[in-house]
Amino acid sequence: MNDQVEVHTYTSKDAQATLSVFIDAVTITAASKYTPEQVAAWASPADRNLEDWHQRRSSRATVVATVSDEVAGFSDIDIDGLIDMLFVSPRFARRGVATRLLAEVEQRARTVGASAMTVHASLLARPLLERLGFTVETEDHPVIRGVSLVNYTMVKPIRG
Repeated sequence: MNDQVEVHTYTSKDAQATLSVFIDAVTITAASKYTPEQVAAWASPADRNLEDWHQRRSSRATVVATVSDEVAGFSDIDIDGLIDMLFVSPRFARRGVATRLLAEVEQRARTVGASAMTVHASLLARPLLERLGFTVETEDHPVIRGVSLVNYTMVKPIRG
């Protein structure tokens, strides 16, 4: 079996799979660091609409990671270097998927001239991002659907 992580630009064919990765990553993987109430507010699967999801993914530079042609994760970045989403399927955790996705979005940010990447990292993502050169700027407490969560604004300078 080929376990190589391949990355491609998001297309409409990736909509359902990336939405499933997001929901699984929040409800399964992140559940180890967040309360059931926080997970429910964050994932909100009943409030997710595939067409809206596709529009949002299409409006950002979204990239999709696959392993053996199965969607393993996805990320995105805007022209200012903001990463809105970075999620990996629990089935592919700890297999280099997030690292590969971050390398891809960093390259894309460098191409458009961004000077840094910024991400609002979960408790789960923080250690990986620190290993990859991101530093914590602030601890944040966003409120999602009336529920307070903890995350971190993290930044990594982009060197030419």
